[in-house]
Amino acid sequence: MEIGRFVIVAIGALVGGCMFFFPPIRSGLTATVEGVVGKDNIQEIAGDYFANRESSWAIFGSRRGELMHVRLSTSRDLVSFSNRKHLWITVQWHFCDDAQQEVYLGKISAFINGREIRGSYKSSPAQAETGHFVYDAILHVRDTRSEENRRSFASGVVEEAFDLEREPRDVCVALWLITKPGGYRTRSTRIPKEEIATVLGVKDMYSIRAK
Repeated sequence: MEIGRFVIVAIGALVGGCMFFFPPIRSGLTATVEGVVGKDNIQEIAGDYFANRESSWAIFGSRRGELMHVRLSTSRDLVSFSNRKHLWITVQWHFCDDAQQEVYLGKISAFINGREIRGSYKSSPAQAETGHFVYDAILHVRDTRSEENRRSFASGVVEEAFDLEREPRDVCVALWLITKPGGYRTRSTRIPKEEIATVLGVKDMYSIRAK
């Protein structure tokens, strides 16, 4: 388990899982899948973050050994806001049709220019054409762990297994800005399953829409 995920579990236990401790913050969050990334080009997005995370490719990658690059955009500079409030920005993923189901859909870390947003990172770059602030995130393609390895250390709940190559689903993502004992959260935004299917090269779009 990543240290960051353990921290979130600990904080979740501290606040009893109550969203009251995470009031919404206006952000204009949007998300798009930019494409797939492999070991040869992920460094430009996430720096050395994946250098010693071999399991990310074997367990969570596609059958071609790729992960998905998601571009997040906000109308507000959440990095500067977090620095002022001493908050930690995390990426929270869930399937849109079941927000309560625990699932390890992607990394909780967000990145800017190949650097993980953490601690003293100063400011987000604005896109010249929109004026919005952009962040990179990594979305898993599959979770091939055994049931036992998907069992939460803290709660005992088994995280849901998934395979977006075989069954694309709508993925929702939000940014949580956390500290003890609470923080803030953006609204969730949807990444349509059709977009995921296109990026992963899933051909049978008719069957995807029918589900």
